[in-house]
Amino acid sequence: MWMVITAIITGLCYASLLYLFNKSQHYGKTLATILFILRTAAVGILIMLFFNPYIKKKNTKIEPATIIIAQDNSNSLTLTKDSIFYKEKYPLILDTLINDLEENYIVDKYLFGNEVKEFTVIDYKDYYTDFHEVLNDIKKKYYKKNVGAVVLLSDGICNKSYLPEQNVESYPFPIYTVTLGDTVSYPDFYIKDVFYNKTTPSNTTFPLRITANANNCRNKQMKIKILVNNDIVEETDIQVNSNRFSRTLDFNINSENEGIKQIDVKIETVENEHITNNNNKRFFIEVINKQYKVLFYAKSPHPDLGSLKNILGDHFEVETIFNDDEIPDLKDYDILFLHQIPYYGMNNYEYLKEKLGKNKNIPIFYIVGESTDFKLFNDLQNSMQITQSAVKSILDIKPHYNQNFGLFTINNEVIEAANTFPPLSLPHLDFSLSSNHDMLLQMSINDVLTQAPLLSFTTDNEGRKSAYLLGTGIWRWKLYNYYKEKSHDNFEELITKSVKYLLTEKDKEFIINYKENYFNNEPIIFTADLKNPSQELTNVPDLEIKIINRHTKDIYEYNFSKKDKSYYLNINNLPEGIYNFMAKAEHGGKKYLENGNFSVINIGAEAQDLVADAHRMRLLASLTEGKNFSIDELDKIVEALENDESITSIMREETNYKDLINIKSIFFVILSLVTIEWILRKMFGAY
Repeated sequence: MWMVITAIITGLCYASLLYLFNKSQHYGKTLATILFILRTAAVGILIMLFFNPYIKKKNTKIEPATIIIAQDNSNSLTLTKDSIFYKEKYPLILDTLINDLEENYIVDKYLFGNEVKEFTVIDYKDYYTDFHEVLNDIKKKYYKKNVGAVVLLSDGICNKSYLPEQNVESYPFPIYTVTLGDTVSYPDFYIKDVFYNKTTPSNTTFPLRITANANNCRNKQMKIKILVNNDIVEETDIQVNSNRFSRTLDFNINSENEGIKQIDVKIETVENEHITNNNNKRFFIEVINKQYKVLFYAKSPHPDLGSLKNILGDHFEVETIFNDDEIPDLKDYDILFLHQIPYYGMNNYEYLKEKLGKNKNIPIFYIVGESTDFKLFNDLQNSMQITQSAVKSILDIKPHYNQNFGLFTINNEVIEAANTFPPLSLPHLDFSLSSNHDMLLQMSINDVLTQAPLLSFTTDNEGRKSAYLLGTGIWRWKLYNYYKEKSHDNFEELITKSVKYLLTEKDKEFIINYKENYFNNEPIIFTADLKNPSQELTNVPDLEIKIINRHTKDIYEYNFSKKDKSYYLNINNLPEGIYNFMAKAEHGGKKYLENGNFSVINIGAEAQDLVADAHRMRLLASLTEGKNFSIDELDKIVEALENDESITSIMREETNYKDLINIKSIFFVILSLVTIEWILRKMFGAY
């Protein structure tokens, strides 16, 4: 209001000077009044524009309810006798449902299985079903939005994360479930779980635990066989005494010589068994001849040490010493872990420093924590200098994967998991990196990403490889990984690849990076680095690779593509089996060769239990005040949603603000006022 008053007063003053107090101007009373008003209005509007005012406008908008379609894209739907129906007819039926819903609602569509993605084509290629992820993703994305219902179409088979019915009662939206798949329970033997170590020493026995289940097979005999490289090594018979039967069995298998072993667990089929592809489970283990010797040196016992020891597995022989225990000869060990060493009040620091000086080739994995004596730490090594901040509090440091890391490849699932791991504990510190550090994980403090390393690797001037983990509490990572995925695989890959990198030969000229195990539905990716005699990366020569299937003797030959100064190869997929490979290049008259082996594993999670879980689908609906339908009742969903009084359109009032100076018509108003005034003055001889 004060802007309007100021503008009017300014306009009146200006017009008064021109037409009331200017004695040289002689107009009639009527003309003077008109000119006075025109000049007052023009100047007043201009003054108003100097204050840059805005116009407030309210709009009322009717927003229809949103119906969210969540379609199961896992391959369990195509492993039953109705597979042709779900591949050919079902997508058309679903399209009809979506079209009917779009007449009255906003319809958003998603596919879920391994991950949640936009609805495109239902291809049933996902090998897991994660209900928790899709429901949680919808909950976050549609927070405080007008969602009428979530229509969840699935067979109810959940084999990743925890069961959705455990925490769905407080879900903000009703879930209308449609039970897909085969709900008829036929006689069925199947292997539910297999537990084994991925690596094992040669000429020892390794444990193998399996869980065998049976449905509708009371009084039948279950025959189980264990085969190693297609030779039967164990057989057992189990009497099934109920229609919902489960038994866990333990076996001890001889590892024999080193190499990759193909292990098959098979259950003989039973009469009238319709689904038999879940009677077999194949996996691979690596038998190694070398055992690495590891020394853990810690200030005191800590759960971090137990987590690391368990993850390293059988091919690492671990010895642990504490406090002021006698430090053994380090030349007998392949890698040294220093957990909060050196610490405040350490009595044998000089002896440790002397030992490390005499064994400059042993790699070190430093774990820095609250008890670390940073003055001694800086004296012990020269790659990282740490000073403690004046603030004496303990920080929660969250990990974040560094996209520029390139020392070794990390699976995308491991990257996603690492970004969600719980925080580590670390004092307020200032860092100075005196050598080139490759950061695998960066610090995120209070959700602010920093450039400080949380886990980094470096090679010092004397050629010693070192890893620096800044923070204690990685035992939480292991527990969290199991809580989320029911396995330690992501944590294990993160740690074992870090350790294997430290154990690799330094300054190796030709390195092939690959995974030991690939699933049969994922791309097989190789990367390679080649160094010239000056230890500079180059990809001038062509790099070829020959891959041989050990069992079928099939040969696959490929050429690497060149990317930056490295090499890259993406093979869409290979059949299940064990493979040897040989990569070769020639540069400057020198030949470079690298050999290795890997395995391709049939994931098979969706094939374990193919009976649709109608009870879970009904439970999800009832716990969220939704409704459950069978596949034959899809046409009833639209009617049910229309009859649900809680699903309504809402009226939203939007307030928009528009700057007055941006309204083009204002310019023409001012121009018109000035023009009319000029014409009148011209006509009556003022100009």
